[in-house]
Amino acid sequence: MAGEPGRYVFVVDKMAMVKTRRAELLERAERLGLTLHIEVIISDDDLKGDWSVGRRIQEAGADLSGNQHVVVIVTHAGMTRCRDWRGYALWDAIIVDEVPSVLEREDHAGGRFNARALSGFYGLAPTDVPGISTVTLIDDLTLNEVPEDWRAFHRRIARGETLCNISAWSDLTDVASWFSWRMWNVREALDGVFGEIVFLADAFDQSETFHLMSLDRQVHFKRFRVASPRAWAPRPVTIRYVSEERRAASSRFKSEDHAADMAKVWDWLALETDPFHLWTANAGVTVTAEIAGKRVTPKQAGSNEWMAWHKASAVYAAKPSPNERRFYAILGIEADVIVASREAYDLNQFFMRTSLRDPTSTAPVELRCFDRTQAETFAAKLAEGYGLDAELVLDDIALDLSEVRKGGRPPKNGRTRQTPEERRTADAARKKRQRQAKKKAA
Repeated sequence: MAGEPGRYVFVVDKMAMVKTRRAELLERAERLGLTLHIEVIISDDDLKGDWSVGRRIQEAGADLSGNQHVVVIVTHAGMTRCRDWRGYALWDAIIVDEVPSVLEREDHAGGRFNARALSGFYGLAPTDVPGISTVTLIDDLTLNEVPEDWRAFHRRIARGETLCNISAWSDLTDVASWFSWRMWNVREALDGVFGEIVFLADAFDQSETFHLMSLDRQVHFKRFRVASPRAWAPRPVTIRYVSEERRAASSRFKSEDHAADMAKVWDWLALETDPFHLWTANAGVTVTAEIAGKRVTPKQAGSNEWMAWHKASAVYAAKPSPNERRFYAILGIEADVIVASREAYDLNQFFMRTSLRDPTSTAPVELRCFDRTQAETFAAKLAEGYGLDAELVLDDIALDLSEVRKGGRPPKNGRTRQTPEERRTADAARKKRQRQAKKKAA
């Protein structure tokens, strides 16, 4: 964008990255002796209304089309709020940095009161899918007239096609809960406008967004590399975990029933005294020990801030709720796919904020997560993507993991725990896969 004169839209994942990306583009353009105009359009909480950002993005396309070298910087949220991109016709490219969220979904309570209240202001139109309806406005209702807890629902309907799993409002008298959603359609929004539509993200095809976009059979993705493949220097990587079979779950982390177990987990993390220790946990989880280092939110992508740090820990889970499982079942997406594309993706991004980003570093890296599946999943990522073999270590901190497993595949041979022999066999098989992946990558 900076070195090739043209007209581009650059979409960053959050407002905090705007200043950094803008400075990088201007510095590179100046170094090459080029004059680059950058227009930043982000939410500024002005008084232009809820859709001011979307409208300003929409209008900028026509206003700036006369520039020979221009970059419009917007955020993921701004991109999905722009209703009409036709003003950008014949622009060279829209480049989306990191994986955007394309789904707005909300759970609602049922009951007679909601049935009667909603039927007066919103209509339901049937779709091709039985039991799924499009929600429409049938009353000139302003946002200020909508109760606070229904404003997100109202905004969603105002933004475009909103669907729900209700055929008639009267159905609410018989259900405890229902859900509505709106999905941003990349093809309808951008196809035929830009010369290229580019998503820049590690393992994009493993993300929830990829699976949602792929529901449209007319959307096709083509993989590409942004640079020549780099070889990562060999280095020792250790991934420690505390649960052999019991999967991480945010409900477990927050439950009073498991407070004693979680206290052991926090004490385990507190054994790490390195101040250059990056760690994270689910929001709303009570941490009962002093953990050294820096706590950040679980979703981290793109930052090089901790590239010289060699230790990271995550007590994190992102499993779909029962309502989410119902929702994705309607779309034909299995819950296991969402777990892999949500939890595994977040952990991959988080652990890769460390010195693992540096292909020349040979410093030992030590990572911590809750369960063996998380450890194995990231170990496979390291082997396939970077040719690095990770050692998995179970730290037995005497957790009470004796509950009966609910959902998912039953344990092998009906056991609740693997025997030492089974663990050795599984480790041998995993290391063999890692060697094969490393050989293939080489």
